[in-house]
Amino acid sequence: MKLTRLLMLLTCWLPAVWANNEPAVARVNGEEISGYRFERFFAEYLEDQGRAVASIRNPKAYKQLRQAALQTLIDKELLWQESQKRGVQIDEQAVRQQIEQMRSAIGGPDKFQRRLQDAGFDEVSFTEYTRRELAAQQVFAELIRANTLQPRQLLIRVPAQADAATVAAARLRLMQMRASIISGAALASQPVRSPFGWHVIYLQNHLEAADVPDLPGLDTVRAQLARQQQTQARRQVLAQLRVQNRIERIDDD
Repeated sequence: MKLTRLLMLLTCWLPAVWANNEPAVARVNGEEISGYRFERFFAEYLEDQGRAVASIRNPKAYKQLRQAALQTLIDKELLWQESQKRGVQIDEQAVRQQIEQMRSAIGGPDKFQRRLQDAGFDEVSFTEYTRRELAAQQVFAELIRANTLQPRQLLIRVPAQADAATVAAARLRLMQMRASIISGAALASQPVRSPFGWHVIYLQNHLEAADVPDLPGLDTVRAQLARQQQTQARRQVLAQLRVQNRIERIDDD
């Protein structure tokens, strides 16, 4: 994890005593995101974007940045709540390793302690906060894997020397099965015959086909396609969570 992401973790989830001191800017299934928590996160968000408040002179651009930062916090809360629903458990060793990594990245125990105090944490609350962050990251990774391309096959076995009527019946049955898949918002190929029988190959998700020449740069192209697929999967996961949960944005300004 990059240093900038490590530092941003310090303000994503503040202790409840801080979160309740100011009016909420949003609610996720009734759980509040306080104004204080958002303002602290927004400052870190701008830093991560390489922006400074004083340099943003366009009110529209400033509002868009605030909206994007608030959506990021909402997404984090959605992922944390999803991890609770799924019963995700993070062991103590993983939590300790993450805290040690952050302590080293920030510059040692003294600087780390001051950073915790500035963010309103003590050792206990920060340990719990770190556990939440790791649980959210774990469930996000699981959801992304579930939303990446997953080739599967439907198979109806027919004898190698099957007559035309048997082949036609197999094709018809596969077309019926294919229709049921497509009605479930998946994608499927036309029936394909192999030495093992008739197949329909279908994908739960789909990227447009593209010609990729067999050149020395093919590995780079494949890596780029993989990144595009991951980006698409992340967007799909977050979009699904937003639709499936109750979100109230109180302050988008």
